[in-house]
Amino acid sequence: MQFNISSILVALAVVSSATAAVREGTTKRSASTTSGDCNGTSCQVGFDNFECNRGSCTGPSGGDGKPCTVVDNPDGSTTAWCPGCGDSNLC
Repeated sequence: MQFNISSILVALAVVSSATAAVREGTTKRSASTTSGDCNGTSCQVGFDNFECNRGSCTGPSGGDGKPCTVVDNPDGSTTAWCPGCGDSNLC
C-alpha cells in the first residue's frame, strides 16, 4: 500500500470535517461541584484557591478549615460558595 501527499490530505480533510460535525451537535456541560476548605480568605480545592463569590471565609461563620464549595458553571466560569452564603447545600 503506497501513500502520497494527496491521499494523506484527503484523509485529514475527512477526519477534520467529521470532528467538526460532532462538536456542533454537543451541548453545554452541566454544572459540577467540588468541596473544599477555607484557607485564609479563599476556598481551597486541592492546590487551587478560589476567591469567595458568595459568603466569606473571613466572616463570622468562616475561618480556616470551614467547608466551602466551588461550582464549575456551564459557561466555563467558577463560583466559590463560602460560609454565610445563604445556601446551606453549598456553604
